[in-house]
Amino acid sequence: MEIILGTWFDDIIFTSAFPDLTFGIDQDYVDLELWDNEQAIFAVGLYCDISGQVTLSSLSQILEQYMIEHELSVASFSIRSRQVEGLPLDFRRDFTAVYTAYYIDDNASNFIENSFLTTQSVKTISFGSEDYVSFISRKGEDITRRFHAVFRCDGEIKTFDWWIDEIEDEDVKAHSTHISANNILSKLDKEYAGLEIRLLSFSYSVGKRVIVYYISERMESCRMLFLNAFNVYEMFAMQGVTTVKTKVERDLAVINRRSVFYDRTIEKIYEFQSAALSAPAKDWVEQLFFSARVKLYIPDSDSINEMPDVLITESSCEVKDSNSELNRVKFAWQFADIYPWVSPSFGTLSMGIFTGQFDFQFK
Repeated sequence: MEIILGTWFDDIIFTSAFPDLTFGIDQDYVDLELWDNEQAIFAVGLYCDISGQVTLSSLSQILEQYMIEHELSVASFSIRSRQVEGLPLDFRRDFTAVYTAYYIDDNASNFIENSFLTTQSVKTISFGSEDYVSFISRKGEDITRRFHAVFRCDGEIKTFDWWIDEIEDEDVKAHSTHISANNILSKLDKEYAGLEIRLLSFSYSVGKRVIVYYISERMESCRMLFLNAFNVYEMFAMQGVTTVKTKVERDLAVINRRSVFYDRTIEKIYEFQSAALSAPAKDWVEQLFFSARVKLYIPDSDSINEMPDVLITESSCEVKDSNSELNRVKFAWQFADIYPWVSPSFGTLSMGIFTGQFDFQFK
């Protein structure tokens, strides 16, 4: 069978930009398959129209769902005709998909070469928080990780730079770097032993990719890890106010002239309202609301997988065109587990109850 692909697309392409595919065939019917490396993940049979063509539509949705389930930001795929035993393939088209929930007015190759997998280029971070910065590299690329710290030392503003050399040896690979203000400060303390250091800001760069962090002296009141618009984990850490609402529902039955409860249901909702936000920050926070997976950040956890899953049940954004009022976001969340969560390390509202020193004097 002769199969001709009539739709052009790049070898590296965003999932949001993946087009409907048109094929010309010399028969009435064709079987097509989508493969991830050497595993078939989708198959379809198509009949041709009167012009001898078939159209494969909405393949981007199949790609995105597969990448969400496997937490992939980039993956290699191929579209193939169904294999007939003992015969060569009639058709195969290989490509690399980069996940994104947005339409980006740029080709994927150029984007991954110049940008981290985040829509934020400037963030704030406290010493009790952390972040994850991801990027995609291609074979032979210089992916030296560079850090630039700005700090105050004995009353003077100074800078310090260091880097970790690396060259990419795989065709296409996704990387994730753990970012911590405490780690940056520890590096400075070793270099300037015996001196008083106050970290002000730092930047992290790989090639043309750059992100800047400014130090906040206040601990964020709400911290979550979520899969962002590029399907990689990113930290949501923000000042605001959290209100806890607990609702208990029980059914009532009468047994031997006595009323008893059964089928108890406990629903605990956490409502968070942020402090004032800039417009770019508000747009970034929206990714938390439609994220496929959200985790409550627990500093003592050994890995992200051990952190409890949460559900964003309601959300709203207030955007005002006033020079005196800034934007705010509100959302409600609850634990995915039906049992109420109690942990000494869970500090959204009650950290002091578990860790505060006892004082016998009433204040």
